[in-house]
Amino acid sequence: MALTCGWDNGAVADLYLTAGPWGRGAAISGGRPISVSCQDTFLVAAADGSVGGGQEASGLYHADTRYIAEYRLSVNDQPLQPLSVSRLGFWHARWELLASRRRGIGAGESSPGTVTVTLERHLGWGQMHEDVTVRQWGGAPSSLLLTIHIEDDFADLFEARTQRWQRRTHLSTSWDLRRGLETAYRREDFVRRHLLRFRPRVAGAGYANGELRFPLELRPGGEWRLCLQHDLIDRPGARPGIRPCPLKDSGGWSRPAVQERRWQRSVPGLAAADLRLEGAYRRAVSDFASLRMDSPAPARGLWVPAAGTPWFVALFGRDSLIAGLQALIVDPRLAVATLQRLGDLQADRSDPFRDAEPGKILHELRQGEWARFATVPHSPYYGTADATPLYLLLLAELWRWTGDAVALEPLKPVAVRALEWIDRFGDLDQDGLQEYRPMAPGNYRNQSWRDAEDGILDEDGQLPPLPLATCELQAYVFAAKSGAARLFSAWGDPATAARLEVEADALKELFRRRYWDGDRLALALDGDKRPLYTASSNPGHCLWAGILEPELARLCADRLMSPDIFSGWGLRTLSTLHPSFDPHSYQAGSVWPHDTVIGAAGMARYGQIEGAWRLLDGVLDAAAAFDFQLPELFSGLARDGSAHPVPYPLANRPQAWAAGSVFQAIRVLLALHPDLGSGRVYVQPQLPPWCPDLRVEGVSVGGGHLNLWAHRGRNGTELRRAELVGVEAEIVEGTPPWFGG
Repeated sequence: MALTCGWDNGAVADLYLTAGPWGRGAAISGGRPISVSCQDTFLVAAADGSVGGGQEASGLYHADTRYIAEYRLSVNDQPLQPLSVSRLGFWHARWELLASRRRGIGAGESSPGTVTVTLERHLGWGQMHEDVTVRQWGGAPSSLLLTIHIEDDFADLFEARTQRWQRRTHLSTSWDLRRGLETAYRREDFVRRHLLRFRPRVAGAGYANGELRFPLELRPGGEWRLCLQHDLIDRPGARPGIRPCPLKDSGGWSRPAVQERRWQRSVPGLAAADLRLEGAYRRAVSDFASLRMDSPAPARGLWVPAAGTPWFVALFGRDSLIAGLQALIVDPRLAVATLQRLGDLQADRSDPFRDAEPGKILHELRQGEWARFATVPHSPYYGTADATPLYLLLLAELWRWTGDAVALEPLKPVAVRALEWIDRFGDLDQDGLQEYRPMAPGNYRNQSWRDAEDGILDEDGQLPPLPLATCELQAYVFAAKSGAARLFSAWGDPATAARLEVEADALKELFRRRYWDGDRLALALDGDKRPLYTASSNPGHCLWAGILEPELARLCADRLMSPDIFSGWGLRTLSTLHPSFDPHSYQAGSVWPHDTVIGAAGMARYGQIEGAWRLLDGVLDAAAAFDFQLPELFSGLARDGSAHPVPYPLANRPQAWAAGSVFQAIRVLLALHPDLGSGRVYVQPQLPPWCPDLRVEGVSVGGGHLNLWAHRGRNGTELRRAELVGVEAEIVEGTPPWFGG
């Protein structure tokens, strides 16, 4: 079986680019919106290429601003019918459209034959290029009128997301046949401008009442072509030059393609007996490429994935850190970039409006109008309690993968401040547990991963009193302090290392006493310190972090696999037995792929491997049903023999930690745990019957790379190949002593 992904340009890559089931180059059917992007510029359009018309989220966005709110093409004032749409790259899509039966402008008579319109769009940072090609097939010569209806509203992304609209008065539009169409919005020093120019210059072209109109003449077999360049500008006087048409000269628009090819070549190659895993891996690699965000001064190869399209094209704390953890097996440089960028933005003062405190890691950074003028606190906003321990957790895990404590030492001050925040601010009442509550009215009520307003409910479906101490938050802090202890020791700070080990052990014991009752694990402690025994998927995170004793872990794993939690596709965020269960909600009964795979990783950690296999099998079936692109979440309806999981309409897709869950699934099957700090790489593959063969090549560890081949036979799984190249370390078949479970 040939390895796939991580290819150079060649036959396998070309096959991937054109093969429908793998997601790129395939016609997209149904009513699902089509999204293309480049950095923080993205377009969400309908199957006919239009924008607006009541379509949720649709628009052309840049820098957290929706520039184009309405956009549609027509021929002779008749709408165009979609024939097909192909996503040819994350930055490039093509629509084939059919014009309605033509009428001559002058005579008003129908003529036989067909008119089609091909709409091709390429995105760059802050730009979109459109090619419109009108073709006539058969019939008599025709006089046609192509109309482009266009409206800009410069809505902040939060407006589009919440449907809370702001009135804007400082809007201006200017039109000149030579200079193009420009629409601008200004509020103090906040500027957004949309400049639209086209080539060639069309005789008789005009603009009025929000419509560009282009008269054209066609003969049978003839075609007429127009190039349009949209510049999305956030500075007062900028006027970018006209770039070459990408259909004639791709060099001017090749940066996304070059970056993707470089990324594809850098990731490990994968061959699996299970085609779902192969397909999901390929798509996950492509999804990460589409979410790329360069830092303000990026070093070569260092970038952070945005959280998701369309709503979360931004730097996040929790999402970026978890995606960095998931992607260690693919490229540890993502973790490096994430830690550097978040470390640079670590809070240095208290600010209740932004839920900021010294040492805290941010939740979300935005650059739109609402953030600029403090309509929302996202400049950045620090309303998350788990990003700070997750920062330490990723930092410690990165050290295990690289073994280079010296290279990570510039981040030591960030780690010290993060630990101080955990002990001083994270523990609100100094009882040894982590709690959260918003510091100002209107800020996020829930500041754990389940951050919806109803993300944490009591047993009766009521909102519990604040502050809340969720179970997984304690587990993250336990894992963070345990891992950071070994890193501080490597930094030559044994006193801090010893203190962190003592604190982690004390938290583990306190957690057992406060969160367990018989065979039940509390979802959280409420503001009165009452345990909330609401059955949910969150205990899977506790398994993953290793805070549970083995016997309690077994009870926890059994509970997660109960039919009221496990839907057959994945873990529900809330039990079907709960009075507030809603399979179509955001976090009160839906299934999140990353949440499910974290639970699978936790089960595998404690030896509950068959349960882990069932969870991974369900997620991979869901991936196959979603064209191998896992969405942010989907419905929690029971599988019951259904061929397809039910989508959640507003789910981000692509989404970083949904795609990253595929990477984590591979690591779970291989039980791969590099520990380059001790000069060892631990691996103990356990393959399920549905994937009896798994090979990866080129996993980056410690400055070298690792090649593995595992095979399941009659006597279990054997490691047929384990090879380290370019790094001095020992491969150990087993589990690291610090891993626990």
